[in-house]
Amino acid sequence: MLNTKYQKNSAGISLIEVVVVSALILIIFGGLFASFDFSLKLIAESRAKLSAISLANERMEYFRSLPYNDVGTLFDIPPGIIPQNSTTTLNGIEFSERVKIDYVDDPGDGLMTATTTDSNNISSDYKRIRLEYKWNFSNQTGEIFMISYIVPPSIETDIGGGTVRINVFGPDVLPLQGASVRIVNNLLSPSIDTVRISDVSGVVLFSGAPAGSEYEVTVTGPIGGNQYSTTGTVLPSVVNQPSSPPFSVVEAGISTLNYQIGALSDLAIVLNSSMSEGEFLDDFSILVTASSSDVEVSAGTLTLENTLGVYDNSGFAYLGPITPVTIDRWSTLRIAGDRPANTDYRLRFYTSPSVAVYTLVPDSELPGNSAGFSGTIVDISAMDSSFPSVYLGITLTTSDTAVAPVIDEVAVYYRESAIPLSSYAFSVRGNKVLGTMNDSSPVYKFASTTTSNGSGEVSFPDLEFDNYTFTFPGRNITSLCRAYPIVQTAGVDGEAEFLLGGAAADYLRAVVRDSSGRPVPGASVRLRRAGFAYDETRSTDTCGNAYFGTGLTTDPDYTLDITATGYTSISLTNIFLGGGLVDDYVLTP
Repeated sequence: MLNTKYQKNSAGISLIEVVVVSALILIIFGGLFASFDFSLKLIAESRAKLSAISLANERMEYFRSLPYNDVGTLFDIPPGIIPQNSTTTLNGIEFSERVKIDYVDDPGDGLMTATTTDSNNISSDYKRIRLEYKWNFSNQTGEIFMISYIVPPSIETDIGGGTVRINVFGPDVLPLQGASVRIVNNLLSPSIDTVRISDVSGVVLFSGAPAGSEYEVTVTGPIGGNQYSTTGTVLPSVVNQPSSPPFSVVEAGISTLNYQIGALSDLAIVLNSSMSEGEFLDDFSILVTASSSDVEVSAGTLTLENTLGVYDNSGFAYLGPITPVTIDRWSTLRIAGDRPANTDYRLRFYTSPSVAVYTLVPDSELPGNSAGFSGTIVDISAMDSSFPSVYLGITLTTSDTAVAPVIDEVAVYYRESAIPLSSYAFSVRGNKVLGTMNDSSPVYKFASTTTSNGSGEVSFPDLEFDNYTFTFPGRNITSLCRAYPIVQTAGVDGEAEFLLGGAAADYLRAVVRDSSGRPVPGASVRLRRAGFAYDETRSTDTCGNAYFGTGLTTDPDYTLDITATGYTSISLTNIFLGGGLVDDYVLTP
């Protein structure tokens, strides 16, 4: 019995008890270790910060002890003997020091701005020092800064220096905040090389710039976001007398310069040597439809059915099928009609997978199709060109049975094919000028010669906003959907597709648009010269272009007639085509 009891009491602790005790130990000591680690980090942070404050106080006392004219940074404005950036070590910690010194224009005697004036015309009233320290110690980073002001020993002065004012504007000619402005002068000793950022008024003010010549400035865009164009002064050379050369700063003077920059963008162009387009046209000379109800044709117009002077409230007609033999893309829907008060018409595109079943082309394939179109010119280039055929559905409605909408003509235009102009060399230039050559010819900021690829394509990346002119050797532009020269908007990627034909010294490219600036396809353009056996008529293409390039002379007595259903006609006389004429003609509905 005794032996058994002894064995029972000496069995030891269980596994569960071991686990519990271990967990408690981990929790207790884990917390202690975390607290200890936090304490070490706090001590290290405090040590670094106190060291930085000690350095900053010592350096500020040194700056205040300097002669006023020496309080400035190397290669900066105001100039002085203090390095802009340096490193130092204290208590085993390495600190990065950055010093920024600027003149302050105190409002007490007025501010020198675009609309106000400093009472003594001196913006360099006193100096402001910003001293920064950064460090990385024990895997911790930190920084502090300290600001102090240094006043001149007597009244402020601009002896020995002047003021440079740079005004920066965006492409919209509004002040641009955040632009980077760099001033360089390597003729001074010490030299100047400093950067400032434009304020909310687009202004950078370099007060106290040392008097001297050959100051250079470079202006580029805000930090972050889109890449910006660059502008500034340009050094003279034997081939360029710049329009913005380096400038001078005179003692007690103000040098003001204005610059304009904008976000860069890409331009993609396509060159074609020929193009084939097709059209589906219904002028309602007779009622020929795939299906219709409660509509009729009267005097060459489609309208609601009329019974003894009373119109039906609604009706529809499906025109088609529109089945191009070949198609590269859909282009334009043109509608000529009239909608009196209380009436409406809507046109929509459908597919017909089976007889008498019309399926609406979804908005994902043609935006706005479900609501229907009623404008005069409609862009349908988004519609899928793989449909074997499409139908044009027309719905007419009226809430006043005494009147009805009418449609005089509808036309659907599409491109059948295009042949690219590959491996073709041409040149392009912008309109901005850097200066002039010795013969007074302009030196353009952008000028390039390039060659199209196998698909007739060329890409121009990172262009600045400007008007770009193309030179196509041995060829004329016979069609272009965009205005010319090509206007590249800041920050907006652009594209242009040229149709190029043979060169002609005398030619006419008539560009027909409506009052909203949209190309009018299918307009009749007649060019004639009475009594001289020249009388040609062209229809405008989907870009609204009609080109005449053969058999023309420099005589100033051509007549031009432009007509299109639904628009007021144009007739012009005494047109001179010598050297070629490209002009826009606006048709009024």
